[in-house]
Amino acid sequence: MKTNTNSRRDFMGKLAVGATAGLAFVSNPLQVSSKSITPILDGKLDQTGEKADRALKALGKKSYPIAYDMSSVNPYGIVWSNVYYMTNSETGTSPADLGVACICRHHGMIFALNDSVIKKYALGEFIGLNDPVSKSPAVSNPYYILKDGTFPLAGLEGIKALSEKGCYFFVCDMARKVYAQFVAQKIGSTTEEVYADFVAGTLPGVIVAPSGVWALGRLAENKIGYIDASVG
Repeated sequence: MKTNTNSRRDFMGKLAVGATAGLAFVSNPLQVSSKSITPILDGKLDQTGEKADRALKALGKKSYPIAYDMSSVNPYGIVWSNVYYMTNSETGTSPADLGVACICRHHGMIFALNDSVIKKYALGEFIGLNDPVSKSPAVSNPYYILKDGTFPLAGLEGIKALSEKGCYFFVCDMARKVYAQFVAQKIGSTTEEVYADFVAGTLPGVIVAPSGVWALGRLAENKIGYIDASVG
């Protein structure tokens, strides 16, 4: 799978422009008023930040903590989380000693969403996530519970099973907000309505971080290793 490079650059360009204008992310080409996102940006980030911070501190207390930065639609963070558990087990390290986190941000925030919201807003096509079995734009989350043929390597587990094993999944709330605005503009809805669906459609157990980079910025202080999982 390949991330749409142009859309990534477009996203980052608008984000950079917005950062200098009080988080009014979207410029004229998208024709979306910055006022539509203001009530959302004024939400209670402290609460989600506190929960994410506690989770990162708990992760950092493990003997071998690692975080995978999933900023694209590539599922390498899920693959490598599996490999981390498998190879540590083979070399005599208990899963209880491992701290594993996948930080789903930017395009990768789609991995934190359920089938219903992905299908409702055609997010597979919008963000560029293809179903690994059908090769068509995903209309569900193919990595939550894996189907046969999802990965060429046998024995790998999906998001649900990894979470039950102790792997933490974080979602970037800023990505949910920005993409809610982009999607709303495309379909003629409101940012608030789409964002509410993104929140309701976030997978159970996923930890909300104010932003993905907020979480990444706290890895070092908690002595958590970092791996870029946007590419293979």
